[in-house]
Amino acid sequence: MAGLAKRAIVIGMDGASMELIRRMVDGGHMPNLARLMAEGAWREVVGVFPTLTPPGWTALWTGSWPGTHEVMDFNIRARGRPLSETIWGINTRLSKSEYLWNAVERGGQKAILVKQEMSWPPTVTTSVQVEGTGPGVSNHHQIAGYHLFVAGKWAPRALEGHRDPETLDPSGLQGISEVDPIELRAGSNGRREADLVLRPLIRSQPSMRRGKQGDPKTYRALIADGRCRVLDASGAQVADLAPGDWSDWHLDRFTIDGQSIEGNVRFKLVTLSDDTFEMFVPQIWPTGGDWAVPAGVAEELTAATGPFLQNPTRDAIGVVDDDTYFECLDYHHGQLAKVARHLADSRDWQLLVVETHASDYTSHSYLQHADETSGSPPTTIARCRRGVERTFASMDRMIGEVTRIADGETVVAVVSDHGGTPTGFEPVSVEDVLIGAGLTVLKSGTRTVDWAKTRAAAIGLVHVFVNLRGREPDGIVPQSDYTRVQREVIDALLDYRHPATGQRPFSLAVTRDDAEMLNLWGELVGDIVYALRPEYDGAHGKQLPSATLGIGGQHSTLVLAGAGVRKIGRIARQVRHVDIAPTLAYLIGAPMPANTEGAVVYQALTEPDQHRGL
Repeated sequence: MAGLAKRAIVIGMDGASMELIRRMVDGGHMPNLARLMAEGAWREVVGVFPTLTPPGWTALWTGSWPGTHEVMDFNIRARGRPLSETIWGINTRLSKSEYLWNAVERGGQKAILVKQEMSWPPTVTTSVQVEGTGPGVSNHHQIAGYHLFVAGKWAPRALEGHRDPETLDPSGLQGISEVDPIELRAGSNGRREADLVLRPLIRSQPSMRRGKQGDPKTYRALIADGRCRVLDASGAQVADLAPGDWSDWHLDRFTIDGQSIEGNVRFKLVTLSDDTFEMFVPQIWPTGGDWAVPAGVAEELTAATGPFLQNPTRDAIGVVDDDTYFECLDYHHGQLAKVARHLADSRDWQLLVVETHASDYTSHSYLQHADETSGSPPTTIARCRRGVERTFASMDRMIGEVTRIADGETVVAVVSDHGGTPTGFEPVSVEDVLIGAGLTVLKSGTRTVDWAKTRAAAIGLVHVFVNLRGREPDGIVPQSDYTRVQREVIDALLDYRHPATGQRPFSLAVTRDDAEMLNLWGELVGDIVYALRPEYDGAHGKQLPSATLGIGGQHSTLVLAGAGVRKIGRIARQVRHVDIAPTLAYLIGAPMPANTEGAVVYQALTEPDQHRGL
């Protein structure tokens, strides 16, 4: 079947709620997206539960619900293994459904994927893919995460309030500091000196590191007359910086597990005074290798578009200054656009996908305190509101650059996997609720679960599993008590009152059978599934996909414009996450992805009966 459009450009924004998008558009921060909304059709989307990246993107790109595709969570129940063992969910091999780009290939067409989360390992066979693992801290390819060298009276720029519990900060995961303290030594002629030691593999998600052991590499900082010169290991000068300056990229080689890897290094002198020193180095990314497929594409992109930056320092928000973070973010978005345009200009393609995680980065940081619901001081609210605005403005500039590729035969879609809300109260620990009810038992003096005494435990984000005898290796609950323990768990959750408010924070607690209404089914689903009111969760995850709070919400985003799309503004019908892939397939005449459970959004299309060949 011929499509209504010759090709599609899809821009993904992780964690961008339609509620917040509309505020940013109305506030003038996203003129490019405003134009697309005015020229086409849009709608807030009912997404998946949990409201989370792995099930969200997988549902969007396969058109199937989590119960079908089985990518349930970041941490997924491991079949036949102890409940304490989970499987890391950033893995396409876990999906039981076909992705749209594979359906496109099956139809004889080609795709280009640029950093689309949850698309790794690559499933493309005739197409081009650039990266595509998970959030910035979770990737297989970086040489090292950021470094922040500090001395003297340096202090972090912390965001006030409690920390978002869903933050995947690799510094915390590794048990290391968020900064790299150094000692300033007295040198000759009144100057000061310091060693800047770059450590390969630092601040990488442990389960996804590219190796086991990296050899440190030392640069030298020479400080005099209000400037800092940086020398590499050979003694060659690579930077001469005043406060606020960035160096050019410096090509160097690093050793991991005995293998030499080429990567680019860049320095920013953030602060230099008599009593404070602060030097920032963003993520070190290799110049080539298998972070793009087919072979040779990574090297081609580095030569044609410059050094790639997969993570714009999301894990240093609130540690480094805001300007440095947003300078990294703007560079990151610029590179995504350059890569997309280079590949689109040099390849045949029918589907181009570009994704940014920036909106989710701000959901877990600035958005948490950008609304009065947070109870934060006015100065913090103002700072964080500005951080949200700068994030969405940066994304919009990328949207403008990427959509320059579009012609009259191109349809453009802007989508997201879930939303995000600001903070309300201290998030609820479901584990602590179950411990308080005597359902989960810890070994004395530890936070280790005593499985010999535990009847039910929280696994993953919204699931509670009964420790069932005969099913679990350490099971103690007889089958005859299964339903009773399910009821006990549900009662414990729904009866619980938050100590700060006296309110019941759980909006939902149901059995596995009843979770079918949440599009969750199968043995990977908890025996009990629960949801929290948004006031008692972090940015997203345990909230229902229709939740709203303050300036945020959990509705996902859909904007369609261009070839084959009516100019109607807000779409009158409900749109669900699983409707997006079949709609895109219909628009470009691609086969429907296998296992698709969604419906084409005909109401937004100029020719809804195209499939009849009329």
